[in-house]
Amino acid sequence: MSDHVNHDLHKFFYPESVAVIGASQNPGKAGYQVINNLVRVPFAGKVYPVNPRGGELLGLTCYKSLAEIEEPIDLAMITVPAPLVPGIFDEIVARGDIKSVVVVSAGFAETKTQEGKEREDYIVNLAKENKIRVFGPNCTGVINTGIQMDTTIEPSVELKTGRVSVFSQSGAVAGSILRMMNDQPVPMGFSKWAHVGNMCDVDVLDVLEYYGQDEDTKTICIYMEGFEEGRRLIQLASQLAPDKHILVLKVGKNELGAKAAFSHTGSLAGNNEIYDAAFRKAGIVRVDDLFDMLNTIKAFEMQPLPRGNRLCILTEAGGPGSMAMDELGKHKDLDLASISREGQEKLKNILPDIALICEPDGYIDMTAAAMAEAHAEALDVVLDEDEVDAVLLITVPPTFLPPEDVAQAVIQYSYS
Repeated sequence: MSDHVNHDLHKFFYPESVAVIGASQNPGKAGYQVINNLVRVPFAGKVYPVNPRGGELLGLTCYKSLAEIEEPIDLAMITVPAPLVPGIFDEIVARGDIKSVVVVSAGFAETKTQEGKEREDYIVNLAKENKIRVFGPNCTGVINTGIQMDTTIEPSVELKTGRVSVFSQSGAVAGSILRMMNDQPVPMGFSKWAHVGNMCDVDVLDVLEYYGQDEDTKTICIYMEGFEEGRRLIQLASQLAPDKHILVLKVGKNELGAKAAFSHTGSLAGNNEIYDAAFRKAGIVRVDDLFDMLNTIKAFEMQPLPRGNRLCILTEAGGPGSMAMDELGKHKDLDLASISREGQEKLKNILPDIALICEPDGYIDMTAAAMAEAHAEALDVVLDEDEVDAVLLITVPPTFLPPEDVAQAVIQYSYS
């Protein structure tokens, strides 16, 4: 378990007891799905379904109200219809022991109606007065694989532990990331997952700060539509970047996207160019889409951070190599590495006579005539160069060189 037990968000991710208000027998209801996810794993803590009718749900006794539960409650999940939520908050305040609340229910400020705004204002004021932290409203829940806890309304996934933690301003995007990680040939593990919803209280900064202190988290993935405290976000990210990988998928890149983001969560998207510059300065990696995010996660999980921005391209085929050079040219913050004369001589002794070495400097076309061992030996040479920070190795499957042989040669080199 992480040691940041005094953080305001700790009980959201490490509760010993969870009450689900609005527990339902109907599998189509949020109150059923939250209980089902908690029971399925199962969560080792205590789970208290709350339903005014009482009865039993998935083997658990249902309580008719929060007042009926005599034991302490660390986390409350509210899944009742929006008009009932203020009354539930009154019950929470009356108990006095619940300081962490997730409001799954929708129908608040995101509706852009006076009624919805007043509901949200009511619970915000009550929460502030009583030092209660709130995720949501319009929030799909939180997950902590470290204690096998899933409080979400998402379809059930394998809770495989890992070093990646995710949070999102969109429940749909958060759920998509979750399922994409789970649907890999080998499911990707993760540490924590959260949807912040309307951010009436807990916001992007709070979760970033918590993940930043979390020793179980190495890579932080954020889906962001807009945030009014962008300067503080950049300051915090700058402090965390030396120790954590921070990936951001930020939408609202143009006027139409910004309008859609505001329509969705009421968040101001801000100027795209300003975000780009600020992210780079803070050490944040901005990704273009969910597939880019997934691939970048894999890279961070499998590779150490390069010491600089100088890249050597080592390819066995001209076409893919040219495509890589085109892509490299799009990124002003990346440069082709420079290979020393000594390094070039070593490569000439390793690679076929027809290989194109450093034409241009830092670009090496080994050609399809390069055998498996030559791939590993060439890697050894270029990675030993002082001016090389990282290598992009491009291979294609020629019929006379089994891909497995190349993979094994590179793997053996990596362990040497």
